[in-house]
Formats: sequence, structure tokens, C-alpha cells
Amino acid sequence: MKKINFTWWRVSILLTLIGVLFVFVVFFMGISANRSGHILNKKHNAVWAGHELVKDYKSKKDVQDFVNNLSKHQIDTVFVHAGPIEKNGSINPRTYSYAISFLEYARQFNKDIKYQAWLGQVRGKIDLSDEKVRHNIARECMILGQFAGFDGIHFDIEPVYNDDENFIKVLKECRGLLPKDKKISVSLAAYIPDSFVKFVENIAKFDNVNSDKIYTDASKYADQIVVMTYDKGMDSAWMYARFVKEQTIMLSDLLEGKELFMGIPAYEDVKEGFDPKFENIENGLKGVIEGLNDIRSSEENFAGVAIYPYWEMTDEKWRIYDKLWLK
Repeated sequence: MKKINFTWWRVSILLTLIGVLFVFVVFFMGISANRSGHILNKKHNAVWAGHELVKDYKSKKDVQDFVNNLSKHQIDTVFVHAGPIEKNGSINPRTYSYAISFLEYARQFNKDIKYQAWLGQVRGKIDLSDEKVRHNIARECMILGQFAGFDGIHFDIEPVYNDDENFIKVLKECRGLLPKDKKISVSLAAYIPDSFVKFVENIAKFDNVNSDKIYTDASKYADQIVVMTYDKGMDSAWMYARFVKEQTIMLSDLLEGKELFMGIPAYEDVKEGFDPKFENIENGLKGVIEGLNDIRSSEENFAGVAIYPYWEMTDEKWRIYDKLWLK
């Protein structure tokens, strides 16, 4: 009888276990570097700013102070609230009465900062299945981009569904009416991978998810994707930072060739599903930094962070932002 070489079998089993462990560490836990935020920061960050910038008159000095603050904090993309989308898809022009003068002043002080018209509405107030409504939204995009002078359009329509054909039709029609040099950006809810949805489908049902389909469908027409990594009901700083880390890893890998902004919260509203003690600028930035340091992320697809909202940023919050992200 042929003898079994038990030493060889032990070595084989050991090598197999090492291989399995390596795969687990790399693809599930990740191997991380320890680069600081100022190394990872590409100076391509964004903010959501209020409608008063374009609804009310701002003096040249007011605009200069605003632009200087953006420049100081390495922000070059601004989503300016240009008014809610009305029920019929139109936008009241009074909500951006002073857009032309604001943009003219702003570009005098820093021509590299881009301003997109932020269009938002809750889904219950607009029916995107109505073709006329979609046409009206697209027409407003053309007016804001070509005549009011915005550098693009930012959509924040909530909720967006995973198989949202009507929302995608809006993006497609808007893209067709805008010049190629005008960008479209889209805010989407936090990403849930298809693999996870399928894994738990027999255990739990989601009312709505933003999974692979909506992210990839939206990216066909949007140049920039902004993920809203807040209102997650996290009850610890570590948990929220870890959540943002995983979102950064997964989405930077999914959205090849697109500009990914990770939205982080600056507001203080204590409400169901949100606690600013945990979901805040500091923990959000820590999560982004940890995510970009992870070998699983695709850093080339990451653009920057997006602060929501600008008007909630205090001196202390800017200090934290600067310390973690700029210095």
C-alpha cells in the first residue's frame, strides 16, 4: 500500500487556509494605508448653498466674502438652490432673480469655482410619469444653463427609486438640451449592493433601495454622483464612520469614470434617524479618509466631499474640516 505523505497534506491545508484568509482580509476587511486627509484631498469639494444667493440681491462685497471662503476651504463646486420644482415641472423665476449678477460677481473673484442650479422636490409633489412635467423640467434646465448662466444642474429629487425609469427620462431629456460643457449632478440615497439585497430578500423586504441599477442608470447621463451618507440612524461615532468608509469603497469602485462626491452632514437637527453627535463633519470625514486608504477603493473615481449645508457650517466645523482634510 502506498504511504500518504502527511507532511505534504499538512502543508497543502495550511497553504489553502492562508489563501482563504488572504482573500478574506483583502476583499472583506481590506488592507489599509495611513495617508492623511490633506494627501487624499484633490481640492475638488462641494457644498449645498441656500437660495438667498440668487433670490436676493447680494452686493459685490457679499459675493467676494462668500467666494473667498469657498477658496479658503478648497471648494470648487457649489449647488445653489434655485428654487423648488413646481407641481407642473416649472420653476418660479423669482427664486433666481439675481442669478446673473451673482454669477458675474462670483466669477470675477474666482473663475474656477463652478455653480450648479440645485433643483429639488419631494416626489409626492411632482409626477414624473407625466411627460409634460418632464418636458417642463428639462426646459427649465435649459433656461438655467444657457440663459441664467449656471455651470450645470444639480438634481435632488427624493426619493429616487432603484428602477426609476421616469427619473432617468428627466436626466436624459435634460442632458439633450444642455450644452456639453454644462454638467449634471445627481444626489442619491446611500448605496445598498445588489448582492446584499438578494442575500436578505427572503428575510427582509426593503420599501426602496438605491442599488447598482439606479447608480449605473443615473451615471449614464450624470457627470457627478453625490451620495447622501446621512440620516442613517447611527448611534455611535465608530459605526457612522465605518458606514461612510464602506460607502466610499463600494461606490468609488462602482462608478468608473464618474466624479463621486461623498455627502457629509453639517446640520444639527435632532430627529428620528439622525443624531448630530454621531453623524457629523468629523466622523463623516474620518470615514471618507479610511475608505480612500483601503485597498478596495478606486481613488481615481473619487472627486471630493460635499457638505450639506453650507449655511450650517460654523467656525468650529470649518476648523475640524480644515484639520482633517486640508492640513
